[in-house]
Amino acid sequence: MRRGFIFTLDVLLAFILVSTIVVGVVTTQINTQSLYQTYMREQSMKSAGDVLTILRTVPLNQLVPGDVIKEWIQNGTLNTTLVSPDMSPLDILATYWAIQPLYPSVDYKRRAKTVVNYVLQRLLPGYGYELVVSNESFIRTSSPQVAGDISTSSTVLSGYSYNRTPRGYVARAYLTKIGKKENIYVVRGSYIEARTYSEDDAVVIRYIIPADAIPSDAVVNKIEWFIEPAWVGSNYEVYLNGILIWSGYVRNNKLISSDMYPRLLDLFTPGRINIFEVRVYRPPYYGGEDGAQYIKIYYTTSKLTTFKLPERIYFEDVKAKYGIKVWKYLFIPGYLKSISIKISVANVSSQTPISLSFMFDKEINISSTSCEYNAASRIKTCYWSNETISSTLFTNGYNYSHISSRYTTIIVRVGNENTYYPGIHLLGDNSYIDIKYDFKVLITPYSIDITEPITLPNLDWTNDVTITFNVPRGALPLWVRFQFPWLYIVDYGEPSQEVILTNNELNNVYLYKHPPNPFIHAFARLGFTRDTYDYKYRLIKNAITGGANTIEIRLGQGYQIQPKNGDGELTYILQAYAGYGEVFPKLIREGCSGYNISYYWVGDLNNPKYILAGTSPYCTVSADTLLMGRDTYAVDDAIIRLFNNLGGDGTRSNPLLIELPSSVTIEVVGMGDIPGLFTPITVTLRIWRES
Repeated sequence: MRRGFIFTLDVLLAFILVSTIVVGVVTTQINTQSLYQTYMREQSMKSAGDVLTILRTVPLNQLVPGDVIKEWIQNGTLNTTLVSPDMSPLDILATYWAIQPLYPSVDYKRRAKTVVNYVLQRLLPGYGYELVVSNESFIRTSSPQVAGDISTSSTVLSGYSYNRTPRGYVARAYLTKIGKKENIYVVRGSYIEARTYSEDDAVVIRYIIPADAIPSDAVVNKIEWFIEPAWVGSNYEVYLNGILIWSGYVRNNKLISSDMYPRLLDLFTPGRINIFEVRVYRPPYYGGEDGAQYIKIYYTTSKLTTFKLPERIYFEDVKAKYGIKVWKYLFIPGYLKSISIKISVANVSSQTPISLSFMFDKEINISSTSCEYNAASRIKTCYWSNETISSTLFTNGYNYSHISSRYTTIIVRVGNENTYYPGIHLLGDNSYIDIKYDFKVLITPYSIDITEPITLPNLDWTNDVTITFNVPRGALPLWVRFQFPWLYIVDYGEPSQEVILTNNELNNVYLYKHPPNPFIHAFARLGFTRDTYDYKYRLIKNAITGGANTIEIRLGQGYQIQPKNGDGELTYILQAYAGYGEVFPKLIREGCSGYNISYYWVGDLNNPKYILAGTSPYCTVSADTLLMGRDTYAVDDAIIRLFNNLGGDGTRSNPLLIELPSSVTIEVVGMGDIPGLFTPITVTLRIWRES
């Protein structure tokens, strides 16, 4: 017989109701526990973020009792040379963490743990925690029981890097005046000639030095005046400001120096117009000069900047009795954007020809854009616009790249060669070339420009010469320029011509190479800028760079230059400013607010010079002392960086290129409690409940 249960409808409904209640109670308990756990995790996350904010922003002395801080200072936990109670706990931790490798004998990590752990215990009672610095576990109390209940918050600290001083002092130093700098001003003449059938036909050439070319405070130490006639065996008269200096016969060339003719120094007045004049004749041929002539003025000045980028270049002032020919050697210190020319001639008729051409392997004649004539003054003036010049060159296969960042030759002819023009006069003050070009150089109120001579080999006529020059440390090179007496024997056709550059950045780079470049008839000039173009007109970066630079000139048979009577110059910029540098543990030596510094400059290696830096009280130091202290003191480092920008470090073995004024103080500006601008680090706080 089978046994079982028989459910009536009311019993079944009662069973379903009871089951529903039981399930609901269980589900409610489960959901309540899940919600509580989620709530607890959210509270942990909030606590981690809040704690990190407190650790980063609140000073330690507001989180820790004063007696504890006092004890930490006494036992060295807080090294007040590196940190202070005014810093936040995270700043103290990061500082100790960063400098630990610098002080391996002291356990700064342990000291950091002492400080931060004390604060965390007060802020997080009942919590376990771990603090991680740049992926390195720094503090850990225990292990969480449930991995899913760990909450994390992170923050990034800037200004800290392992093995670097994270907080300290920075300084900058600058000058607003210099005591002395040695400089040169060079006038380089054109090839100029006209017929001279007799002494009465002498060609008169005036080289006009503008009033602003040399500062009025300058002391002129030496003048060198090199003359070379257009025709061998010419007669000369040489004048300065209308006073005869020398006269006589010159076969090839002659150097007239203030060492032998001291009146040159007496007659030259800085800050005013000065006129150097020659009168040259060579019957029955030509009078004039052949493009190797130069006037070099050595001077010292206290002006920081005497530098001007050339924008308007004047022709020489020339008087003759017959038609005048001028080969103007134009140096363009950058990529040429536009060029226009004006030529003005007196004592001529409206029909007197005035022509202009550019010299490449052949002359490219440029027709004048317009001419005008003043019958009353008998002055004829012609103009060549940029559009006229550029379009004519383009038609003949040339463009401005071919004449940028180098010398080019412009030929001007006024009158006919064999036609007599009594008093024909190329007006130098009204005949000029205007150029616009790209040349990127930063000129600031602290910029110091220096042009210094380049020593050339003592070689007579040669077709192969190597020139070496050095760019000083801290200098920004602008350009180099050279000038040579030259000899071309036309019977040899067109000899090869090569100019090769080598320095720390370049190796055997051809600046010029004929063929394929056009033959240079008058190899009297060589010049190029820091960034220039090679023989294929490709841009060359760092054609002039710091340290040793070498130029090799190779000329084929039939062409020679004479280096011993040549001239070279280097122009560069120094900056009398050193900005804020790295962060150092100390600003300046104890007991000092400034320094009385002894140093050397190139003008006097036997007697040290002195300059003040900062404010009183001054401590007496040498440049050598500053070198030794630059790893510790921000001011020492700033002054040495300033000295580096002035071409040396002030020691006898590495002197400055300028003399600093004893009447002027090096301005030093320091700032403290500065975070070093190094690699940011990440600090992560992980929190969990202990139960």
